[in-house]
Amino acid sequence: MSNKKIEQWEVERYWEIFASIANGSTHLDGAQAASVLKNSQLRDDQLERVWDLADVDSDGKLDFEEFCVAMRIIFDLVNG
Repeated sequence: MSNKKIEQWEVERYWEIFASIANGSTHLDGAQAASVLKNSQLRDDQLERVWDLADVDSDGKLDFEEFCVAMRIIFDLVNG
């Protein structure tokens, strides 16, 4: 895993993605997030683990910060 922080350009890109699927909400549910996360081509068990790590408050939804964490973990997994 990368030790780097999430860069500003990443936050801006992740916001574009989050806002496009959140429909004005402050959180994404599993179905909303799945539409983006599955594009990674990671296995379902890997995506479940990413979700568990990113959903820090264990509410079954991702707020924007949690979404950024999920996206960064996926980026690191896909890109080695």
